[in-house]
Amino acid sequence: MAMAMVMAMVIMRIRFSYSLRCTYKQNSLPSNMKLQLKAPFCIPYCNFISVALVFRLIFTTANLYIVFFSHQAHAISWTLNKTIQAQEIYSDNIALAPSGSQQGAFVEAINPVVMITGQSPLSNMNLNYRMQNLYNAGGNNSLNTYNQLQSSSRSTFIPNTLFLNSTSSISQQNINNNQIGASNINGSSNSSNVYTFGLTPIWTPYISNYANGSFQVNANTMATSSNASSFSNSTLTPISNTFNLAETMRLNSGTYFQRVRWNLAFNNNESYVATGKNVSYQNSSARISIPFNAYFNVFTQGGYSSTSYQSSTGTSNNGAYYTAGGQWQPSQIFSLTVGAGNNSYATVFISPMPRLTWTTTYSDNSIGTSFGQSSTATSMASTKTSASNTAATSGIGGSGNSGQNWQTALHYQAARSTWSLTHINTTTTSQQILAQNQQLVNPVTNLGPNQYIINNPILTNNVIVSTAWNLSVSFNPGKSTVTLNAYDQDYTYLNSNKNNQKVIGVSGNWSWPFASKTSLYLRPTWQTITNQGTANSEYYRATVGLNRTITPTLNGILEFQHMNKSSNMSTINELSPISGYQENRVTATLSMRF
Repeated sequence: MAMAMVMAMVIMRIRFSYSLRCTYKQNSLPSNMKLQLKAPFCIPYCNFISVALVFRLIFTTANLYIVFFSHQAHAISWTLNKTIQAQEIYSDNIALAPSGSQQGAFVEAINPVVMITGQSPLSNMNLNYRMQNLYNAGGNNSLNTYNQLQSSSRSTFIPNTLFLNSTSSISQQNINNNQIGASNINGSSNSSNVYTFGLTPIWTPYISNYANGSFQVNANTMATSSNASSFSNSTLTPISNTFNLAETMRLNSGTYFQRVRWNLAFNNNESYVATGKNVSYQNSSARISIPFNAYFNVFTQGGYSSTSYQSSTGTSNNGAYYTAGGQWQPSQIFSLTVGAGNNSYATVFISPMPRLTWTTTYSDNSIGTSFGQSSTATSMASTKTSASNTAATSGIGGSGNSGQNWQTALHYQAARSTWSLTHINTTTTSQQILAQNQQLVNPVTNLGPNQYIINNPILTNNVIVSTAWNLSVSFNPGKSTVTLNAYDQDYTYLNSNKNNQKVIGVSGNWSWPFASKTSLYLRPTWQTITNQGTANSEYYRATVGLNRTITPTLNGILEFQHMNKSSNMSTINELSPISGYQENRVTATLSMRF
């Protein structure tokens, strides 16, 4: 069955690649020639919606097999939570107009919410859906409906060997930086519907004591509504509907190899965009390490990296890369890894106590190796488990963008607080950012999908080189809970004469249950955006609210929010320029579970 699954991966890879290439090829032909290409040689009317439908069919079939034909089907446990949410909202600047042009308005909302979870020995699924029905959003005196969905699933065909993961989402995301996060209350001129769907079959073979590996194909689609592709007053290319296909293969030496340890890796990532130039990345690498004793080993690694994308700079860093060096690990709390070559790096790992881990890497790369994926620092900081890896495996590889770069990941767990500091660098696209960053539950009300705040405020077809600092702290001194987050991010858009953007921001959340069944929360946010070295936009928002559990099935929230934005943005990164605005908003919410 494992071989059949791998063959299915390959067939899906070839068929979708050929179909999409055929479609784009036809689009470049004269209209009287397009219908001359007949199936099965190509699919003339293949588009992103049909690809998404095929994915959904595969996903549904696979999960129906797990649910209805598995001998473990009777063990599935389902949980269904149904909620109806009613809101009355008043804004004194419903259209976010400049000073002197404000208009106040009431907005009514009725939002049915469904949350479904399923768990069994072979599969699990989470689905969170909200239908947001708004009357008079943006002061338009009409009814608007917004679908919001996040779901994920994991199905096991062979335990510890063969899996199928899926993700899907429907959300509204910013197409400009008039706001930090998307809000449908002020209308849809600042946002676009974003639809994502992805399937990831995974095979993790274990070849006796000789080797173990991981082979996976990640196929996902991303589509947007017309707002994201119709603006004209920006120098940045608008985002396109995209089909992304990525194959990742890793093979590591087993316990049989005691004196020589090795691993092989291959990554191929292709993004087919509806308009503009496709983006592709391929990286192959191999590594061999030889331990001299329990404290010291030497290694050599190398590979070949190739990228293809539209760039206004005309530069490329494709080619072979190599590194040779050694690692000194005198104890489990410290290691030093140094490698020299056309890709050079040095990594220091320290863990003076079980609750503290810190990995720092400096790299000088002629060939970049971090396109479309998280850097070492990102993966190290993603979870406490990964952050507590031993020094023998921490910081290996020196992956990152080309040029000189720093990466660090620090994690500290105290008795009543958690601290995390990361600095990462990577090369990615807006489509990959949207596909990878989804959040299932609203952290304040636990009702409905939370609109994910993306600190890159522009949906664009650009390839983006990013470097980012992020500091997050959470405290639990007693009854109350405090979380703080600060970030400093630099974006360089390679398709647009290296237009650059710097985003600095701070956000926080304080929750205090000061009385029985009643809590107070405060959420401040501040962000500034700099384009081409000129401070263009500053934004802050302060939200305070009371959350009251009225009955076991009825909950009420009263919230006040103040927003202020000042800007001298021209056209480079603001699609609908607004010199500035202020808004005060009051929201009353009743939520009933049944």
